[in-house]
Amino acid sequence: MTTTSTPPIEIRLKVLSAIDYAPGASIRKRIQHVAQRTFTDEHTGMKYQFTWRTISTWLYRYKKNGVTSLDNKTRADKNAYRKIQPNELAEAINEILPTLSKNKTGTLVKSVVYRQLLERGFVQRSQLSQTSFYRMVKENDLLDTETTKKLRLSFSMQYANELW
Repeated sequence: MTTTSTPPIEIRLKVLSAIDYAPGASIRKRIQHVAQRTFTDEHTGMKYQFTWRTISTWLYRYKKNGVTSLDNKTRADKNAYRKIQPNELAEAINEILPTLSKNKTGTLVKSVVYRQLLERGFVQRSQLSQTSFYRMVKENDLLDTETTKKLRLSFSMQYANELW
């Protein structure tokens, strides 16, 4: 049984040392041979198998920076916005909102807001993808929830027998 969880540093070092003893005339052949093996963690009993590309990446990092480069590090800019800041997006949204009309249910659709931001040149697609836009709006509460909340009253009417 192989898993896809992050292996401990000991397993990575075991994989790298296996390259030295693997059969093959070139380093690439030896790495491909090691990629066919399964490595077991003695502490947890978990079994690991890695692609040759992963092993060659580890080997490159190890040769360049040593053991410390094998440890997985989180990105330095994790949870930070790189291309556009929430306050800039909020200003752009506030300029566009008065010009937009609401849909049948009386709400503003986020995709329409995003498209209008692109069309009017407030942001560029390379600056802000649609998914990032949705995430920023949600995390920073940039659109009023009352405006964007979809009403789930698709077949309801004010008076009885109005829907006939």
